[in-house]
Amino acid sequence: MTDLRTALPPIPRSVWVASGVMALGGFLGNMDGSIVAVGLESMRLHLGVSLIEIQWVATAFLLGLSAALPLTPWLVKKLGAGRLWLWALAAFLLTSAACALAPDAVTLIAFRAVQGMATGVLVTAGQTVIGLAVGPDRLGRTMGTLGLVVGLAPVVGPSVGGFLLAHFPWPVLFWLNLPIGLVAFGLALRYVPRGDREQPPPVDWPGLLLVSLGLPLLVYALTDLGPVNGVLAGAGAVALAVFAWRSSRVPHPVLDLRLTLRPVMGSALATVLLAGAGMFGAVLLLPLWFQVRLGAGPAEAGVLLAPMGLATTVFVLLAGRLTDRYGGGAVSLTGSVVVLASTVPLPWLGPDAPMALVQALLVVRGAGLGLSIMPASTAAYASAAAGELGHATALVNIVLRVGGAAGGALCVIVLSHGLSVDPATGFGWAFGVLGALCVLGTAAAAWLRHAERASKVDSST
Repeated sequence: MTDLRTALPPIPRSVWVASGVMALGGFLGNMDGSIVAVGLESMRLHLGVSLIEIQWVATAFLLGLSAALPLTPWLVKKLGAGRLWLWALAAFLLTSAACALAPDAVTLIAFRAVQGMATGVLVTAGQTVIGLAVGPDRLGRTMGTLGLVVGLAPVVGPSVGGFLLAHFPWPVLFWLNLPIGLVAFGLALRYVPRGDREQPPPVDWPGLLLVSLGLPLLVYALTDLGPVNGVLAGAGAVALAVFAWRSSRVPHPVLDLRLTLRPVMGSALATVLLAGAGMFGAVLLLPLWFQVRLGAGPAEAGVLLAPMGLATTVFVLLAGRLTDRYGGGAVSLTGSVVVLASTVPLPWLGPDAPMALVQALLVVRGAGLGLSIMPASTAAYASAAAGELGHATALVNIVLRVGGAAGGALCVIVLSHGLSVDPATGFGWAFGVLGALCVLGTAAAAWLRHAERASKVDSST
């Protein structure tokens, strides 16, 4: 952590360029998810399938992404982080073309699953490249820049997708990835370090099978809870529990869960988990709140939510500089308090609420989100040694997705029960759950701040 009176250590131009290329790849992966969601109805009509069937185009991507995360640390060692990122980007582009050419829904869903796997590797390998290039004292600013660019993807994706679908058939949503991706690939060949190759230990295949089955099962079941999916969630949780037990007993686990026992890493992961749960819970609640409770139309709700997304994107950049100066725990705690303070009034707002007040609260909430998740993630990366970064990035991405799926499912379940009474009760209960998640996230961020301070004291003695 940098002393408050000293200048932040400079970041070489070569590192900024490499980070920009990683950001472009991350932007591509994030935009793909939001832009494809806009085209699901067009795909359904053209391919002649039901809404439930076409929804698997989105679900398969999520499951593929989750399944790929555990093997990434081994691949980083085997190929080098930069070289792995190039392979992942190439796979992403090839599967984009395959999706665009898919003759039927089954083929499209299959290629989307592979595309999700490529995206999971792309994101984690890119974060590892940046972590190895800059070191812990400069990680916040580079991750902040990455977050700024990547955060714009879900903001611009729906608008770009809607414009393209007004003039072209749905495959254009996948063809769009190619020119952007080829530019990123060409820049990466020149500016991105390939990373050192190592001879990794043999893969723990039983452990990989357990986590690669358990994680997607759990994430999928949490996104759409029901009697059958409750069984799947239980099966996924059991598989992950067995994986955790096994990982403590083998010399070279697929994911080094021993990292979670370190105070800074454990508290950072807890903060990401809970902040992610609150963020994705709000992603599901707020559009419904605008439409059901406040009486806005779908298009109007999207427009009204845009300032919150933009505030998050802008404050992620500010959070990077603050993290390098004050530490991830302090910044994340500040952001968590802001998110909590802006969430508390929401249950009390009804159809007669001034829209200026609603917008102000959401912009403040967006700013708090920008200050909470990225600094906690950066604290996790900064606490890991160079050889552990692959494990750290995989763990952060896993807990973020599990937390997001769990938070979204919990909020929707509570909302659905409350709506059986009336809208005010439904959203009051749901926002109460969201507030409770914010309280827990704030407590985790306070733990992270304490752990960072204790770690700094220990390292100075």
